Amino acid sequence: MSWAKLRNEKRLIKEPSSKTELDNLRSIVTRSLKDVAAPGLSADTRFILAYDAARSLSLIVVRAEGFRPRSAGGQHYNTFLALEAADPNFATLSAYFDGCRMKRNKCEYDSAGGVSETDADGLLTAAQQFAVDVEAWVKARHPSLA
Repeated sequence: MSWAKLRNEKRLIKEPSSKTELDNLRSIVTRSLKDVAAPGLSADTRFILAYDAARSLSLIVVRAEGFRPRSAGGQHYNTFLALEAADPNFATLSAYFDGCRMKRNKCEYDSAGGVSETDADGLLTAAQQFAVDVEAWVKARHPSLA
């Protein structure tokens, strides 16, 4: 999906970002990736923490491009759509994270126990690699925000 289409659908607004804002989002990523390693957490909780890191990383990319996802139509959903618009190389991850969004919603709002250890481990691995990729992407495309 393109920026123009996302704007026409009112899924995001143009709004400049700052290094401070991205650093604040980075602190959320760091916290989530640290907390996910705490002993005794359920697979659901580990998945939610890994998802939070992945969503915050996606938001870093979108905000670096100067857009803010709107809550209308689902802010997390809009974030993942915008991730793909920011860079088509993120399309596969965008789709994966959106699938994780739906799974996260079920275990967060409907019932516990719907996430396997494999699901949690897979999302955590993806989020950890994405953290490296996002920092390289920001440094290459928006060095003042790195």
